[in-house]
Amino acid sequence: MRKSYENSHITPGMMLSVIEEFDAGKNTYVDEGDVRSSVIGGSTIDFSDRTLNVKQKNPPMIPKIGDIVVGYIDMLFGNMISVRILYINEKFSKSGFSAIASTRMFYSGGNYNSNWRERSFKGKYIFKVGDIIRGKVYSLLNSSIHLTLDDKDLGIVYTICFSCGNEFTKVPGGLKCNSCGNFEDRKVSIDYGKESFTSLYDKQFLNL
Repeated sequence: MRKSYENSHITPGMMLSVIEEFDAGKNTYVDEGDVRSSVIGGSTIDFSDRTLNVKQKNPPMIPKIGDIVVGYIDMLFGNMISVRILYINEKFSKSGFSAIASTRMFYSGGNYNSNWRERSFKGKYIFKVGDIIRGKVYSLLNSSIHLTLDDKDLGIVYTICFSCGNEFTKVPGGLKCNSCGNFEDRKVSIDYGKESFTSLYDKQFLNL
């Protein structure tokens, strides 16, 4: 008969047992011989194999390959950008995950679904801290979330002119400022400028 014991009031760092009594299982770790929880949740001791596990309460949404994410650029480094994720498949995420994407642009003969080997490197797009972008997860290599911005519905969905602070209008090849006439070569999404995206630009500065 399978026997177990549960405790539903577990917090991170709480001592659950000593390693001589039970082995550390899921969401637990060993610290100087003590088995402790790494998450908030409820613990379960399985007496059949003497393993102690913790079931996490309200686990964060973790992006998967193929997921569509929306977030803002919080860092630029070389040919890469760092994106703080706000939405995963249109659902708000409080996880605080960041993803990385390349600023390089490729030509694929108008076929946005072509294999990357069929694409030729053309240069790089302009990205700036604060841009709201939509990307697609294509890799989770080395525990990092990698995004592609190549498809027509991916790329910048809203930003402002860094010359005068006013709004851009989408034009062929990029964005043009409505006030000062500044043009920037950007990778712009096909639905750039929707109201839901403009509100995200302001919310990023409220530390959401």
